[in-house]
Amino acid sequence: MFSQSSVNIPAALILILLAGKLDWAVIYTPGRVCALKGSSVDLSCSYKHPEGLTVTKSLWFIESQWKFGAEPEDVRESDQYEGRVQYSRTLNSCRMTITDLRESDAHTYSFRFYTDHPDGRYSGRPGVTLSVTDLKVTVSDTDGGVKKLTCSSTCTLPNNPTYIWYRNGQPVSDQNRNELELRDRTVDAGSYSCAVKGYEELGSPAVCK
Repeated sequence: MFSQSSVNIPAALILILLAGKLDWAVIYTPGRVCALKGSSVDLSCSYKHPEGLTVTKSLWFIESQWKFGAEPEDVRESDQYEGRVQYSRTLNSCRMTITDLRESDAHTYSFRFYTDHPDGRYSGRPGVTLSVTDLKVTVSDTDGGVKKLTCSSTCTLPNNPTYIWYRNGQPVSDQNRNELELRDRTVDAGSYSCAVKGYEELGSPAVCK
């Protein structure tokens, strides 16, 4: 993290840097994030550094794309994220917002900051892992001959989401779980899809029952 150079560095600052190694940190909350394809997501962290230093620059980068010995690429400079990424940083917190999520955005992202000392920079690794999912309806049979529809995702969505079911494009009343049971083949016949409340426009493809 630090390297000694021929620059005349004040002794007091050297002591701050050497004694304060434990004062460098980046903490991600949470460390794993699951989000719907097409939605927006916030990746958040907090950071700290020794007193006496000032942060002059910061960026987020993709962990798997950082080559040893080289400076990491700022996510904002990648064509893949053009117009879809915003940074926000305060005195001790950091955030990256990615909009219009794509499956290719699923990576582990790390935050890196630079201070006004030439060797005073730090990367919080291993970072926060983002998973991107869509919704899918699967159909199964129960022992009682009931058809069970399940609204599933490839990762666990946060905040215990409320699910919305649609039959022929119309909401099914009083059904807010990720499972829906159909008992009457005639009455329940139709095309079914599901969505998460607040993200109704990102619903699953429909399946026919």
